Amino acid sequence: MTQLDAAFVVLALTLAAALGVRRASAPAPVLLAIVGIIAGVAWHLIPGLPPLIVPPERVLFVFLPPLLATAAYSLPLGAFRRDLLAIGMLAVGLVLVTMAAAAVVAHEAAGLSWAAAFALGAIVAPPDPVAASAVAERTGLAHRLVIILEGEGLVNDAIAIVAYAVALDAVMLGDFTWKGALLETARAVPTGVLLGWVIGRGVAALRRRMDDVPIEVAITLFVPYLTWLIAERTGASGVLAVVTLGIMLRRHEPATSSAAARIAAHTVWGAVRFGSTALVFVLLGLLGGEVATAGFSWPLARAGMYVTLAVIVIRLLWMHTVPHALRAIGLEEHFPVPTRRELTVLGWSGGRGVVSLALALAVPALGLVDPGDSRRTIIFLTVAVIVGTLIVQGMTLLPLVRRLGVGDPERESRDELRTRARARRAALATLDRLARTDRAAADYCGTLAARIREGTLGIASVGALGSRRDDERPLRAALDAQRRVVQEMRDAGHIGHNLATRLETEIDADELALRGEFGRLTDVAGG
Repeated sequence: MTQLDAAFVVLALTLAAALGVRRASAPAPVLLAIVGIIAGVAWHLIPGLPPLIVPPERVLFVFLPPLLATAAYSLPLGAFRRDLLAIGMLAVGLVLVTMAAAAVVAHEAAGLSWAAAFALGAIVAPPDPVAASAVAERTGLAHRLVIILEGEGLVNDAIAIVAYAVALDAVMLGDFTWKGALLETARAVPTGVLLGWVIGRGVAALRRRMDDVPIEVAITLFVPYLTWLIAERTGASGVLAVVTLGIMLRRHEPATSSAAARIAAHTVWGAVRFGSTALVFVLLGLLGGEVATAGFSWPLARAGMYVTLAVIVIRLLWMHTVPHALRAIGLEEHFPVPTRRELTVLGWSGGRGVVSLALALAVPALGLVDPGDSRRTIIFLTVAVIVGTLIVQGMTLLPLVRRLGVGDPERESRDELRTRARARRAALATLDRLARTDRAAADYCGTLAARIREGTLGIASVGALGSRRDDERPLRAALDAQRRVVQEMRDAGHIGHNLATRLETEIDADELALRGEFGRLTDVAGG
C-alpha cells in the first residue's frame, strides 16, 4: 500500500466516522478521536501497512487557520470584551501554571531534563479550541460560560506556542533567559493581533467594492491561510492573527457582503468546518494510536497518568480558588463568580487536541543534546494527556452536566422565541414610523405588518406581496430592523451562534426573494 492509498483509506474512514457520530449524544471530536485511536492501533499492528507520515507543520497550517477563523467568527465580540478578565486569567495564568506543574511532574516521573519538561508543559497546557466549541454546543451551559470556554480556547494557544518555542530554544541551544522569553511574548502577541486587524480591515474594504458571490466566498477561504503564513514569516502569533481576523470578518460582514454571499459563505464554511473537524480528530487518533502502540512501556504509561492527573487537578483547583480570590480583592464587578457547580463543569472542560499533538510531533530529535530519547517520551506523554482529557473528560462531561443540573436543554428554544418576539416588535415599530412619514407606503406597510404578526422572524411571503421597486423600502427597513435585533442579541451573548446564523439566514432568504436573486446562489457551484 502506497502513501496515496493510505490517504484514501484515511479519508474513507473519516467520512464513515463522521456519518456515524452525527446522531450520537457525546461530542463529535471525542468520538472521532476514539475511532482514530482504535484505527491507529490496528494500523500499527497489521503487517504490511505503511507508517502514517503527517508533517506536523502541515497539520497546523492545513487545519488550524479555518478552524480558528470559524471559532472566532462565532464568538460574540461584546460578550468577549465583557468577560475579557476571566478569559485572560485562563488563557494566560492557567496556561502558565499548568505548564509549570506538568513540567515538574514530567521531570520527576519520566526523567526529562528541565528544559524538555517545560517544552512538554507548554505542549499540554492549552485546551483545544475546537473541542471546547464542540463540547459547549452540547452541554446547554449558560451563554456566559460557553463564551469563556471558547474565548479561552482561542487565546491560550498563542501563549503556549510562544512558551513552547522558548523551551525548545533552551533545549537545543542551551540559551534561555526570562528577559528573552518575556520580550518574545511581548512582540509576538500584539504583532499577531495587529496583523489580523490590518488584514481584516483590508478584506472588508475589498468586499465593499465587490458583488461577485464565488469570489467573495473564495476570499473568505483564502484569507485565513494567508494571515497565518504572513504571521509565521514575520514572527507574529499566527493563532492570534487568525483569531483577530475572524472577529473582524464577523464585525464587518453585514456592511460588506450581500445576502447571497452570506448564505453561500455559511453553507461553504459549514461544510469546511465539519469536514476539517472530522478529519483532524480522526488523524489525531490515528497518529496517537500508532505512537502509543509503538512506544508503549509501563514506566512511560505511569508517567503519562501522573502528568494527566496533574493537568486535570490544576485546572479544577484553579477554577475553585482563583475566581473567589479575585472576588475577595474587589474584582467581582468585572469577574462575577459562577456557582460551584458551574466552576466544576468549567474545570472538567479542558480537553487537549490537535494543537498539542502537532507541537509534540514537531519536537526535533532532542536525543542529540539531551540524555535519553526525550522526543519519544514527550510524544508519548502528550498522547496520554490527550486521551485522558479529550476522551475521558469529554465522554463524562455531559453526564456530569446533567448530574449537577447546570445545563439547560430547552435554553435555545426559549432564546429563539424571545429573539423572534423582539425582532417582530422592532420590525413593526419601523413600519409604523414609515407609515406615518410616507402616506403613499402606508397601505403596504400595513400589509407587511400583518404578515409579521403571523409569528415568523423572516417575511416568508415576499412573492405573494409583490416585489415592485416602490415596495422595496418598507420591506428592506423591516428586514434590517430584524437583522439588527439578531446581531445585537448575538453580540451581547444572549443567543448562541448557531441560532443567530439560522435566524439571519431566514432574513437573508427574504432579501433574496425581494430582489429575485435566488439564482445567484447557483453561481457558487457553476462559476
